[in-house]
Amino acid sequence: MRLRNALPETIATERLRLRTPVLSDLDALVEGINNWNVAGPTASLAFPYLPEHGIEFIEQFARAPEQRPYAIAQKTDNRLIGIVGLKFADEHPPELAYWIAEPHWGQGFAGEAALGLLSAATEIGIDVIKARVLGSNSASQRVLEKTGFVVIERTESVVERHKGKPLLILERRR
Repeated sequence: MRLRNALPETIATERLRLRTPVLSDLDALVEGINNWNVAGPTASLAFPYLPEHGIEFIEQFARAPEQRPYAIAQKTDNRLIGIVGLKFADEHPPELAYWIAEPHWGQGFAGEAALGLLSAATEIGIDVIKARVLGSNSASQRVLEKTGFVVIERTESVVERHKGKPLLILERRR
């Protein structure tokens, strides 16, 4: 988990600031996730997503050494529009995950946020990062491909919400 702690507190991209999620993000966090189009394709986001879920997520950041989430905020107003992060597990490459609130889809924010985090990860010596995406989530597949990921395995999801559905495992190498 040493690498998790080596990631910067904030990451700036052309239009975005990636920063630690804070309690003042709660309303935007709940509003953004509480949409089946956003939560449905994810492996673990609760639906409906309640304020209690958001508080737990924000507060767990300080005590969860296996995760490094960043709030994705536009530089213009610093309002949360999504989350991007890495999940760390011993003996495995970190895994990229993200979501963007639906009103902000199609504007390149997911790719920009992912590239910002991937660049920071490369700078601290993380050479391999993985990601998973449902076969039916073509928009997320495009984001991952545009950010340098390639499919390394086609399998089926074992997550209860998506059990048996086609799942792609992708990898990005420095």
